[in-house]
Amino acid sequence: NIVRNTGLCNSIKEVESNPKIQSVILASSNPKIFSAGNDISELVSPDADRLLKFWNSLQQIYIDLYGSRLGTVAAIQGHAPAAGCFLAMACDYRIMSAGHDVGGKRVVPTIGMNETKLGIAAPFWMGQMLVRTIGYRQAELALAMGTMFPPEEALGVGLVDEIVSSQQSSSSTDESDGGDVLLELLPSLMKDQVPDPVMQKAFAQAKLFAEIPSRARLESKLVTREEPIQDLIAKREEDTESFCAFVMEEAVQRNLNAYFEALKNRSKKK
Repeated sequence: NIVRNTGLCNSIKEVESNPKIQSVILASSNPKIFSAGNDISELVSPDADRLLKFWNSLQQIYIDLYGSRLGTVAAIQGHAPAAGCFLAMACDYRIMSAGHDVGGKRVVPTIGMNETKLGIAAPFWMGQMLVRTIGYRQAELALAMGTMFPPEEALGVGLVDEIVSSQQSSSSTDESDGGDVLLELLPSLMKDQVPDPVMQKAFAQAKLFAEIPSRARLESKLVTREEPIQDLIAKREEDTESFCAFVMEEAVQRNLNAYFEALKNRSKKK
């Protein structure tokens, strides 16, 4: 929703304002879900003004996170559909769990742009990000079919850079590596996840990013990212008008309402 999107952008800017910080990990306190994507309630029978602000806030995440001066690592422990996949792709490195136990149940996460299954389509800037990440033909099929990739397949197409089994471990947060300092910087909800292999790998990768001269790392990032970021900025108003008009179409609203009701019914059964 708007508050979450704005909060993420504000957090990025706050961290970037500290010159001592050179890398960051994007993770979830919920081991089952990295990010469930956009809040569907924002799209169902929306207020026109709020819908515009909501879409602008999502565009701003793309601009701020995709072009951040920081080395960004996505620690994907749970599912990452739609905008969750977008958040992961906006990072510089993606580490995904191969599967782990949560409350006695096995969770094998999936990741992908499944918007078509909701009856909507990914915006051009999000879809083109998938093309740049996994290649034209793979992205073309994935966008059309709303494909959700399990870990091995996500690694195979290049959607993630690394998968980590629950048996793997790393010493990246040892006290000798400054792990005690990292632990203090973590939100309280995340501290229990430090021993998790995905988080351990994420810490190790974030440390590697931080060791690279920052100006060289940023300029290298912008070689591939500056042009698409500027393209969205130039087309931002056009993209917003197009998306809002699309979402307000009667057929699209029917699909979104049906999906939203299904989600509510599923939640009641739990």
